[in-house]
Amino acid sequence: MGVIMRKISQYSQKMWTIYGLIATMIFLAIGVTLNVLLDFNAKWKYILTCSIYGITLIILIDSLLMPKYKYKKFEYDIDEEKIILNYGVFIEKKVIIPMRRVQYVDTEQGIILRKYKLINLTIHTAGGQHEIPYLESEIGNEIQLRIAKIVQEKII
Repeated sequence: MGVIMRKISQYSQKMWTIYGLIATMIFLAIGVTLNVLLDFNAKWKYILTCSIYGITLIILIDSLLMPKYKYKKFEYDIDEEKIILNYGVFIEKKVIIPMRRVQYVDTEQGIILRKYKLINLTIHTAGGQHEIPYLESEIGNEIQLRIAKIVQEKII
């Protein structure tokens, strides 16, 4: 029997683009500031600023081209026994989290996510944490309560 995987919100593409553009602006501001403030003829100034501009360009390209592929590749499923996450563009990862290993689940919603009614759901285990990004708020809160209920039942 095949598992039917669920998708995150389509707004995730927009979120990855927005956050990428914000990072691009920050790196661009750092590069320009260093370019203006550092000694004009210093060789290391050119190496440093070119490196920062290079990183800025990579982040810009990533934020404009990759969101479509990230969205396409990110899938999840939750049942009584486990949580399955599939994600990754260049290196595809499949994570299976047994419900008995889940310690707690929390959500996060910043200003930009709130505008689009999205949340990030984080599943905490003894071995680390795993995130399901950009879920519709209603769905994310429902999943959080569902996982908490399943975990609570496993304990009893």
